[in-house]
Parts: sequence; structure tokens; C-alpha cells
Amino acid sequence: MDKIIDFSACVASGGDNLRPRIEQARELYSPMSEEYFNRIISKSGRTFTESACGFLLLDNLLSKHGIEKSGLVISRNGDGRPSLINRFDVDFSISHSDGGVMCCLMIGDEARIGCDIQCVRSYDDEKNATLAEIFMPAKDYTEFLTTRSEDLFYTIWTRREAFIKHSGGDVFADLRDINFHADGYRTGVIHACGKKYYYSIFSE
Repeated sequence: MDKIIDFSACVASGGDNLRPRIEQARELYSPMSEEYFNRIISKSGRTFTESACGFLLLDNLLSKHGIEKSGLVISRNGDGRPSLINRFDVDFSISHSDGGVMCCLMIGDEARIGCDIQCVRSYDDEKNATLAEIFMPAKDYTEFLTTRSEDLFYTIWTRREAFIKHSGGDVFADLRDINFHADGYRTGVIHACGKKYYYSIFSE
């Protein structure tokens, strides 16, 4: 069947209602997902809020697409990336940054997907140039030094992170040799609560 890709995003919020919602939702999943839910519940402050909202976005996407949850096992690989370890036709990726949270879902044979969201920071030119040199391919870095383009900076940043999450940390090539303008990326901008977020989704 054709692959289905869907995603959702929100500003992390929920207050005291979040923990009961996580506890209630965990009952719908396999008991083998216990470690994943315990890890969310053990967090505090904004880290908990963002992680809880990320899961709830996933939970809503699974419901939207009619995925039966009772047999789903959510676990983490060696790099800490959560995934459905007993389903190879469903994959998801969650990202959060400064209150912005995103989850993407792929359904289809050998599903594999990665996403990243980044809040625009008020870095100065020197800081931006230092960071860009670390993660940008040479051609993009040269263009950035000329244009100082915010769009280029965050597009390459989020595409790079989405690529890594898609690969599950199993990246052997020098990331600065990767073509982050190739097919397979979906990139956009979200404005929320006075902040600006760039996001990217990568799938092959």
C-alpha cells in the first residue's frame, strides 16, 4: 500500500491535567510499553510537559488513522529514540524545542520517518556562523556567510536533525556531505505564542 505521512504540532501546555491523561492513555497500550511511560512520568517541569505533549500528539495521530493500540510496544533504541518495536509498518518521530512540540507518523511497509522542530533563537551573527560551520555542508555554509539567511540556517539545521532521527542514529557518512536539498524533505514554519518555529520531516 502507499505510505501515509501525517503530522501534528502544538505549544506545550496542559498543567496538572497532563499526568492523569498520560496515566489513562498508558492503559491502552501493551504492558511492555511500561518503561516508556515511566520515563515520561518521571520527568518534571518543562521537560515533562514537552514529552507528555509529544506522546499525546502521537496518541491522537494513531487514533486518527485507526491504529489499534492494545498490542503496540513503545520502546527506545540505544540512542534513546522511541519507536514501535513490534510494528514495521508504523513509525513515528517526536521533537520539541522551547515549548514547541511536533510528532510525525508514517504508515506503510518498512515505515521510517524523522522530524525536527527548532525555535528561532536571538543568536548574534558570530554565534550563528559558528553553529552553521558545524552542521552545514560547505556549499550551504558559503551561501550562509554571504546571505546570513535565517531560512537557510534553520532549514538545514532541522533537515539535518530529521535525517539523523530517520536514521536512528545509525549514520556513518560525514553529515556535511549529505544533500539536505534532496527529495524526501518537507519543511515549513509555524508561528505560535509570539515565537517562530522551523520544522522538517524526512522520509525516503
